[in-house]
Parts: sequence; C-alpha cells; structure tokens
Amino acid sequence: MSALRRSVWLLLAIAALFALTIAYGLTLDPIDASLRNSLRAPGPDFPFGTDHLGRDVLARVAHGFLRDVGLSLTIIALSFAIGIAVGMLAAELAGAVDRALTFVMDLLTSLPQIVIALILAAHLGGGELALILALSLTGWVKYARISRATVFSLREREFVTAARLAGGSRFYLMWRHALPHLLPVLSGLVALQFGHNILNIAALGFLGIGVQPPAPEWGAMIAEARPYFSRAPWLAIVPGIYLFAMTMLALMLTRRSSFRQKLAAADPQPGPATR
Repeated sequence: MSALRRSVWLLLAIAALFALTIAYGLTLDPIDASLRNSLRAPGPDFPFGTDHLGRDVLARVAHGFLRDVGLSLTIIALSFAIGIAVGMLAAELAGAVDRALTFVMDLLTSLPQIVIALILAAHLGGGELALILALSLTGWVKYARISRATVFSLREREFVTAARLAGGSRFYLMWRHALPHLLPVLSGLVALQFGHNILNIAALGFLGIGVQPPAPEWGAMIAEARPYFSRAPWLAIVPGIYLFAMTMLALMLTRRSSFRQKLAAADPQPGPATR
C-alpha cells in the first residue's frame, strides 16, 4: 500500500472519529452545569467526563470544534482576500507601490505571527472579533507573497500579452488570467493556515485573550483544567487530543494538495485573449 493510500485511510479514520463524537456531542448542552456531577470520570453517562462545574466535556469539545473551525475559516477568508488583493496590486503597479508593500510584508514576516496577534488581541480587548482581526491582519502576508510572485511570472506570458494588446483592462487581466492560476497554488496554503489558525486560536484562548468563558473553546478548556489536572487529567487530555488531531488533519490535507500540484501540468492553460 502506497504512502498516499495509507494517508487517505488515516484521513478517513480521523474524519470518522470526529464525525461520530462531534455529532453526538452537538446534541448536548455545553453550558449546563451541575455541581453534583463535578469532576466525574469518563463513563456511560459522560463519555469524556465532566469539568469542575459539572459540565459535559464531550458537549464542550463538540461545540468548541464548531467555534474553532468557524473562527479559522473566517480568518482564512479575510486573509485570503487581503493577501490576493495586496499581492496582485503590488505586481501590477510595480515600482514604488511594490517596494512599499514588500517592505510591509517583510516587516510583518520578521516578527512571529502569534506575537503580533497577541499584542493586537490584547489591545483590542480580547473576544472573538479581536481574535479574528488580530489573526487576519497577520495572516495575509503569505498569500500576498505568493500572489505577487505568480502575477509577476504571468505578466510576460504570451496569452497575457495577447489579452493586453487586445485591449484587456488591468482588472480583466487579473480576474480572467491571474486569479485562476492563483487558486490552485494557494489551496495548499489554505489547508496549512487552517491548522495554524486552530493552534493560534487555542493558544490565545489558553492565555485568556481569545474566546471568553463560558463559551467552549479548546485552548480555554485546557487552561481551565490546569488546577484539576492531578485529579481530572481528562479535562486537558481530551481537548488536547482533538486539537492535535485537527492540526494533523490540516497537515495531511496540505500534503495531498502539494502532491496533486506536482502531478498537475507545469504550464497554465491560457484563457481567451479578448473580452
């Protein structure tokens, strides 16, 4: 069995595990607390146990999955849109505009993303909106760099030159010729950023400046479990396993996307030269 086929089966196994447990957990209330059930070990009534307030850990993990995935996809959408717009603008206008935008990209790249996001999120007061803005304003740089390089490589291609000589506007050239070639290139980066976002959301939640309680979020759940780890280790282990599995899933998707790109034709297919 090839390595690619094994990765497919592993991917399906992880997805099946997520689907079954999360589907069941979504039917439960993640906020409902009962001190009578405080710190109950995993069992038939509570498959993943309960936390210090008697809340069902399975329910909180499942609803935390929806929240983390929704936040990550929102951050990706904003980063994707900003990055492509900035990258294509820098390549198309070139000159001083390109140098200025490249300097901004270099400046943001020189600092760790999580550090910038931490400062921004703390300055904005924490919460989901601050989290989205902080990670989006630092996550667009990779998209911009790849978009800029791709557009520069396409500017002198025959079909782009023909479209320009036929009277195609800058917007038409970007929309009709550059964007279709960018999307396959950026697909792997989207999967990679999805995993990074999940980790960053959990990290900021762990530090208390991300999603605020009582809303369920994996990083915040691990932070809440610290005082009880010796008595109830499942409080940190369960969300930690899901966090690890989700990150591995994103990395495997990145690997598959990269493999498909290697098998794809090296030369882009030219589009129509006129409007």
